[in-house]
Amino acid sequence: MKYQIGGFSNVLSAGGKNNFFSTTLTQIGRVYGVVTTENTPTKDMFEKVGGFDAIGTIFYLDYEQSKNITGEIDNAFLDTCKIAKPFYPQYQYYPVLNELVILQTLTSPATQISPSSVETYYQVLNLWNNTQQNSQPANNDDFLGTTFFENPNTRPLIAYQGDNILVGRQGSSLRFSTTTRIKINPNEWSKVGNEIDPITILTNGLAYNPDKNYYIEQINKDASSIYLTSTQKIPLQTDKTGVLNPLTNPIDVSNYFSSQVILNGDRIVLNSKMNEVMLFAKTNIELNTKNIINLNANERVHLNTGFVFLGTINNQLPNQPVLLGYETSRVFEHLQETLTRLAFYLSSIVGSAEGAPMLGLNSAGEDLLGDMKKMCDLLENITSKRVFTV
Repeated sequence: MKYQIGGFSNVLSAGGKNNFFSTTLTQIGRVYGVVTTENTPTKDMFEKVGGFDAIGTIFYLDYEQSKNITGEIDNAFLDTCKIAKPFYPQYQYYPVLNELVILQTLTSPATQISPSSVETYYQVLNLWNNTQQNSQPANNDDFLGTTFFENPNTRPLIAYQGDNILVGRQGSSLRFSTTTRIKINPNEWSKVGNEIDPITILTNGLAYNPDKNYYIEQINKDASSIYLTSTQKIPLQTDKTGVLNPLTNPIDVSNYFSSQVILNGDRIVLNSKMNEVMLFAKTNIELNTKNIINLNANERVHLNTGFVFLGTINNQLPNQPVLLGYETSRVFEHLQETLTRLAFYLSSIVGSAEGAPMLGLNSAGEDLLGDMKKMCDLLENITSKRVFTV
């Protein structure tokens, strides 16, 4: 049987009249408005209940009273509704329109001044056990709000024994789990490790499969995710196949099974608004891409290390040192000056008696020999002792 979402009005009509009766201690209400912005449900109602200090406040009618009332998102109707505040301040999980809420009348901020002062608080009723919506409209129109719409591809997330899971309405989740070895609905993170080994998975955009009526996280198919592991091996697929780096030989991403943090998505951005972005590693830092690695800086780029190797030769480190710029320039300056003097003498040489010495040329030759010896000594110092290339 395929998993179906929405169309709860059909379920209502098939199930007959709802015979639920509220107790005196716990009431049920139907939601007709929720304060989420300064214009929601309306600007006047936003200000009426306290503005931004009242975010999450709902407008509701008692369940029995609301059975045949569809309601309107306008001041006239909402002014007839009652109001209630969220029960938990630390959770911003507010109902959509036409969902039912559990109501409790309890202490108010003014109780110390006026002991009889009370306020009403609410929790969303899990009517259909559906993570996306649990509405029960008064007619066949599943109207959930002006900005929230059902996603027909959303599925429930499989839970394993002991899991603690927070699930969003549209396919995002935070799972606190452990290694769980099972044959039915197996997961990707339990091939190694012990059942007591924890794992935390944050996923946004769970992969939809029309042939299944549930979700299980799949790191290579989900839109984006963060995995915090302890001993689990995660089958992450990267663009780099085979040996990652023959010189450092790091463990392949999909074969590592110690504690690690994996960030996975179509794009990853690390941005520091004020200070540094700092990366530290006990062994190596590996950067791999099929395209280009860019290092951009407005001032300068520093490479501060014992040795810098540019390229490899047959998977071995290169052994050709690069030339030092200033030292190389000095050698060529000496050579240029000596050759210039020699050229000058040669350009002005005149004939002489046979066997007579050519004093100018002899002098230039002696200078050239001396400078060539100096250059031989300088050549020993023009190669880098720290930077090598192919």
